[in-house]
Amino acid sequence: MIPNSLSLLDQTELLQLAIDASNGGAAGAAIAYLKEAVSRTDATANAHFLLGSEYAQIKLYDRAVNEMEASLALDPGLSIARLQLGLLWLTSGAAERAVQVLAPLSDLGQADPLRLFGEGLCALVRDEFDETVRLLESGIAHNHANDALNTDMRRLLDELAPLRATRGQSAPEPAAAEDIPHLLLSAYTGNTSH
Repeated sequence: MIPNSLSLLDQTELLQLAIDASNGGAAGAAIAYLKEAVSRTDATANAHFLLGSEYAQIKLYDRAVNEMEASLALDPGLSIARLQLGLLWLTSGAAERAVQVLAPLSDLGQADPLRLFGEGLCALVRDEFDETVRLLESGIAHNHANDALNTDMRRLLDELAPLRATRGQSAPEPAAAEDIPHLLLSAYTGNTSH
């Protein structure tokens, strides 16, 4: 792009260019487009969400949290941002905060995959491993729109399997909550498909 040409682009153009750059593996270009988009007075919740997603992909988790929070401040109903923010809080060890962020997802339809994923993550916080697995698997089965999210949830299920096996399915140890940030971070950082 020529210098200052970003100022000629509107929000829709910036978001589409960012998505194209991200899909092409050009995180730097995607972030540049998105930073321009969120710096404007007409910044959208989607722009903040996408920027947060890009930051999470390059492991700048504090920035990712900030952008997800900005996204939800503009649109509290942006459920995918809510789920991703909940995941980020869980990976940082802030389980209570994650549960608070995820709670509104329970207002979605019974078969909504984001509701199922959110409830599954909350069950994980409570060390209810069987319920976690049931909800995450159900969410995957109902999610036909976001393959990358299904990949994240499958990875989480894979990371959870050894923990379930060592703790027993019916009586998990209370210390399991200490393992959640590591478990989630392992699953979350393995994702390069977004």
